Amino acid sequence: MEFSIATIRQQDPWYCDPETAIRLSTWTEAPGGLRTHYEHPVVGDDPLTKERGLPVTVVAGVEDGPVLLLIAGEHGNEYESIIALQEALRALDPTALRGKVVGVNCCSVDSYLYQSRVANADGQNLARVYPGKADGTLTERVAFTLQNDFLGQAAPHKPTLLVALHTFGPRLMGATLSGYNIYPGEPSLSRTQRQVSLQTGLPLVWGHEFDASHAAASVMGHEASGRTALYAAFLAGIPAVYWETAWGMGGEAEYMRGLSRLMVHLGMVDGENAPLEPREFIESVGHGAGLMSSHNQSPVAGLWRPTAAVWDRVRQGDLLGTVYDLYGDPAHEMRAQRDGVVISVPKNQYLDAGTHCGIVL
Repeated sequence: MEFSIATIRQQDPWYCDPETAIRLSTWTEAPGGLRTHYEHPVVGDDPLTKERGLPVTVVAGVEDGPVLLLIAGEHGNEYESIIALQEALRALDPTALRGKVVGVNCCSVDSYLYQSRVANADGQNLARVYPGKADGTLTERVAFTLQNDFLGQAAPHKPTLLVALHTFGPRLMGATLSGYNIYPGEPSLSRTQRQVSLQTGLPLVWGHEFDASHAAASVMGHEASGRTALYAAFLAGIPAVYWETAWGMGGEAEYMRGLSRLMVHLGMVDGENAPLEPREFIESVGHGAGLMSSHNQSPVAGLWRPTAAVWDRVRQGDLLGTVYDLYGDPAHEMRAQRDGVVISVPKNQYLDAGTHCGIVL
C-alpha cells in the first residue's frame, strides 16, 4: 500500500488544496523586530464562530529564517500548555531572532471557556478532526482554519516545524515527552521528527508508527481516528512533534528549555546545544501505539489509587494500582499488560469504566 503524502491527500475526502482554501493571514505580514498580537478569525460567519477567534502571537525576527509554529490549548483545560507558550513567547527577543515564531495561544477557545477537553458547542475534540471542514461544526472549522491558514502556507511562510503543546491534563501525572509519528511511506519526514525530538532535551522521546491511510479513511471525530495536528502537518508536508507534561513535576521548566534548544537547532538564535540525552528513547511499532487512551483500560468504575509511579520499570503482571468501591473494597487490580517503563498514571480520583490506568512503554 502507498503511504506517501500525495497519495494520502487524494485518499482523505476532507483535504483541500490550500491554494483554494487559504485566506489572508495577518501573521504572514507581521513586521520584523516586533512582537504582534491579534485575533485570527475562524472560517465561517455565524455569531459564535466570530466570538471564537484564535489568539495569535507573532515574534518576527529582523532577519529571514525558519518559521516555527507553536500551538497550545487544543484541549481547553490543558492550561499549562497555554501558560508555557505565553511565557516562551514573552521571553523571546525579536531583535535577536532569525525567522518567525508563530504561537496560537489557544486553539479551542470554546473548550477553554467551558474548562473542558472538548468544545461545548459541538462536543468535539479538536485533536481528532483535522483537516477539518469549512462548513462543519465549530471545532471542524477551527481545524480547517489551522490546516489551511497556518500549515497550508507556501514559502516563505510555510512552517519549518510544528510543535503541538499538550499536558496530561488535570487528572494525570506523566513524564515530559516529545512524541512523533513514524510514517512508513515518508522516512525522511520521520527522521527529521526524530532528530528534532532528540534535540529538545526532554526526558522522554517517544516515536510511534502511524498509518496515515487509516486516518484518511477514519470518521472525523472518532477517538481512534488519528486525525491529530500531527496528521494535519503530514498533509502539509511539514515535520511535527507533540509535547506532553504534567505540571508540578518540573514540566514548565522543561518546556522552556526545550523550546530554547529547538530554536538553536533550527538556527533561529545564536548558540550551541550541549549534548543532553533523553532518560528514555522509545520507538513503538504498530499503528495506534501512540493512542494513550487505549493503554491499560479499567473494566470497572470506582476510586483509583495508584501503586506504580512515573518512571518505574515494571514487568507484565505488576500492579499499577487498584480500583476500589465506596466501602474501600478492591473492585479491580490493574496490572501492567507488558514489560516497560511507566510514563503516566492517573492521580487519586474516580474513574469511569474504560479509563486508562497507566501508560507503559
